[in-house]
Amino acid sequence: MSQDCYIWESQKKEVFQKITSPDQPSVDVEVLNQEIEHLRQENADLEILLENTTEHSTRIEIELHEKNEEMNEYLQQVFCVTAAAAAVEDGTFQSQMLNTVISRDDELGQLARVFQRMVEQVKRREEQLRQQVEELKIEIDQTRRVQQVSQITQTDYFQDLKRKVKQIRGASELD
Repeated sequence: MSQDCYIWESQKKEVFQKITSPDQPSVDVEVLNQEIEHLRQENADLEILLENTTEHSTRIEIELHEKNEEMNEYLQQVFCVTAAAAAVEDGTFQSQMLNTVISRDDELGQLARVFQRMVEQVKRREEQLRQQVEELKIEIDQTRRVQQVSQITQTDYFQDLKRKVKQIRGASELD
């Protein structure tokens, strides 16, 4: 048995003898006082722990509230991008719809900027296509007119009218 164990065993014997001795009430009071002091220390430790826990929980609650606010703002801006996409589909998109999102420095802001450029490019292409369609309509109309004129001038009736006009002009020149 090591020396530490021997000392501990002898101290236990002394305490046991004191407890069972005739001055037992004084020993009990001393043990109780020690226990009270121990409980007071535990109580003080628990109060410090409670205070720290309360302080940490308040900080965590504040951080959660701030993160919740950030998330709500983010979701509102995601809704702006979604609404802009729906507006493109409806043909009612206006570039200022994304102004609040475009100013962001994160991926959502990048998405909004790319989306806005893409919509502008699509609008330009659509306008070019409309212009080309209009030009084609004009060409088609001119071609139709030429064909219609050609069809009319090729008819026997028109050729007969043309001869009669020449005859009338020829007769009026003689007069």
